[in-house]
Amino acid sequence: MNTQTESNKLAVTIVEAARTISVSPRTIQNYIQAGILPSRKIGRRTVILIRDLERFLRSDKRSLKPADADERTGGDIKTRLRSARD
Repeated sequence: MNTQTESNKLAVTIVEAARTISVSPRTIQNYIQAGILPSRKIGRRTVILIRDLERFLRSDKRSLKPADADERTGGDIKTRLRSARD
């Protein structure tokens, strides 16, 4: 069992980040793939710095609205994710 408390962590895994903000791990992966949530690879594991997760939560990037997105994407997250894959 890990004796380090959650508040002392510098980074969390995708699963931990998802649990923290009550979304699925796939949602976190989608945000990372779209480039709106920074992550880092440590070995085979992808981690998200706590400060990046906090910054992401303070921003409105997790709920993109048409006014927030560029004209090319049309504003919805699914379109942005498709654009990121192309």
